[in-house]
Amino acid sequence: MFLRVYIETYGCWLNKADSDAVASMLKENGHEIVHDIEHADAIIINTCAVRSETERKIAKRLQELESWRRENENRKIIVLGCLARARPAFIAHNSPSASIIGPNALPSILKALESRIIDIGPERREIFKLPRCNKSKRLTIPIATGCLGSCSYCIMPISRGKLSSCPPKQIVELFRDAVTRGVKEIYLVAQDLAAYGLDIGYNLPRLLQNLLEHEGDYMIRLGMMEPSTLTSIASDMIKIYSNPHIYKYLHLPLQSGSDRILELMNRKYTASSFIKLVDFFRSSIDDLFLATDVIVGFPTETDEDFEETCKVIEKISPDKVHVARYAMRPFTQASSMPQLSDGVKKARSRILNEIVKEITLKRNLRYVGKEVDVLLTDVAPKGGLSGRMMNYRPVIVRCDDKSMLWKMVTVLIEGAEPHVLIGRTV
Repeated sequence: MFLRVYIETYGCWLNKADSDAVASMLKENGHEIVHDIEHADAIIINTCAVRSETERKIAKRLQELESWRRENENRKIIVLGCLARARPAFIAHNSPSASIIGPNALPSILKALESRIIDIGPERREIFKLPRCNKSKRLTIPIATGCLGSCSYCIMPISRGKLSSCPPKQIVELFRDAVTRGVKEIYLVAQDLAAYGLDIGYNLPRLLQNLLEHEGDYMIRLGMMEPSTLTSIASDMIKIYSNPHIYKYLHLPLQSGSDRILELMNRKYTASSFIKLVDFFRSSIDDLFLATDVIVGFPTETDEDFEETCKVIEKISPDKVHVARYAMRPFTQASSMPQLSDGVKKARSRILNEIVKEITLKRNLRYVGKEVDVLLTDVAPKGGLSGRMMNYRPVIVRCDDKSMLWKMVTVLIEGAEPHVLIGRTV
């Protein structure tokens, strides 16, 4: 049975990688991926469970698709991913006809194309389906799913389950095939990249050493790493970052600068140990790009707790910060704690975003007047080409020659904004 399948993805890079893996699996089994829903026989919605606003958006979308399906009765809806495992009844309420597939049950997609099924999957991913190379010069490889943490605000232990690392041989084979086929940029993603291999007697530095033995014209971007798991492999990771094929980019979530809140969050580090880890990487890696995440308005967070967070952000001066207002998630410890008002969350978010804007602009202004190497990767939304410096810092280049895409060029930086540099080719 041949079907045309449309895939819609919400959430993180790991979700996007899973969608790519599903697309590869469907193509291998004779189906076609289409990019127009009107041409589809089946629709796959890959869901995210992290944020309540995303959940509401998905609910609205499922209701729309259910109405669409009633007008096209032969077409199928398949709901995949984190929300499908964490809240299957919620999915069924909003889309009674949909098949429901958990993120650790990706192979069940093929059965769902034949008839409606519900398979929220096992607690660990037992079979890894990795995306195949296509014509794109960028490939995202999901090297692990699940985590070792139990953060009090996070629903991921329920939706993704326990840490499950993809066999290194499988990753190495895909990586080498990708580089041989001319892929220029490879993203390695997981919920916690630093935890890779700890469930199979392996580790991230060892995997990366194996990958970097392969010669070629490529760059690797490493995904988010938890401070508590990165600490134990920090020295080995410094050696990895010295390789010219690795973007000098570190995504290290802070979440709070208050030790009291970190303890309530069940994070496994203190503010001072976080700062020490940042200092270690900054002192060892020239021109490191530091990205972090902060949650404001966590239950019982006081003005003093929030001020501690602001102080830590000012201390570490990150290059990018994602500021999120705490959102209560079901089945989590934090959902039973005393909650703060939306007004307090919004006010603190606004204050911290202003601090971040000032810090990131100041850090970007250091590059104005300098010449830097940039890998051009995309057409910029408002004109020109966009690319990344060797530390993954984003740059918009005043150039409309698409033949320059996926080439390394020298760029004179002429302007800076909080989130991007602007320049022209030299």
